Amino acid sequence: MTDGAPGPAALAAVARALAAETGLSLASGLGDALRAALDRAADDRGTTPARLATAVAGGDAAALAALVEQAAVRETSFWRHPEQLAALARLAGGRPAPLRLWSAGCASGEEAYGLAMLLREAGRDAAAGDRILATDLSARALEAARRARYGPRALRRVPPAIAARWLLPAGPDGARVVHPEVRAPVELRHHNLVRDPLPGPSFDAVLCRNVLIYFDPAVAATVLRALLAAVRPGGWLVLGPVELPLAAELPVEWVEDGGATLLRRPP
Repeated sequence: MTDGAPGPAALAAVARALAAETGLSLASGLGDALRAALDRAADDRGTTPARLATAVAGGDAAALAALVEQAAVRETSFWRHPEQLAALARLAGGRPAPLRLWSAGCASGEEAYGLAMLLREAGRDAAAGDRILATDLSARALEAARRARYGPRALRRVPPAIAARWLLPAGPDGARVVHPEVRAPVELRHHNLVRDPLPGPSFDAVLCRNVLIYFDPAVAATVLRALLAAVRPGGWLVLGPVELPLAAELPVEWVEDGGATLLRRPP
């Protein structure tokens, strides 16, 4: 090992610390991402990756927090798996009472704002009183969500008619900003799915899509049980399609709707 590059033993210790804090696992293919995150976090702190790794492995909370911020997976866009969002809007949107929804692992807010757009499209206006809690581990991602300004890549799947109604032009680069009416029901909050207590009270639906695939399997199973506990009886748990096998042992009803699979907590 040089002073700049951590060796295998140091990387393994860092990976264990990261998994304990966040659930993120090297087994999910994040080895190269971990090295890159160490590099970025070291740059932020004016040190070398090796020294940062030593600090993380030694229990330095500030060093670990810097690494967590860089390691958090932020890849997302509007309208990922749109069939799931459309199914949820149909199945939950008929409820007359105000809806409480939780976008867990919301990254920079695309899922939460997209869901708010669909509720508006379904005729649920501000008078419905719906609320969407959007949480993430990354403070930087939440800052981006608060700005609610997105470039063409993030917006590429949004249907043009919906974009015209709910996304306002924000510059010559093709960026758009989310309409205030869509932003209004969304509350952004920092939350660690592994460490923090569940937000409450219970939700009509919890969405946690393309998050658990990066977790250690045992941690993912624990988080899944907690997420289901946050759903009201008769409510919905929405996972990414590739994560559905993780729910094989959950006491839920599997519901197919419009090409999407949603999990319903029995009443």
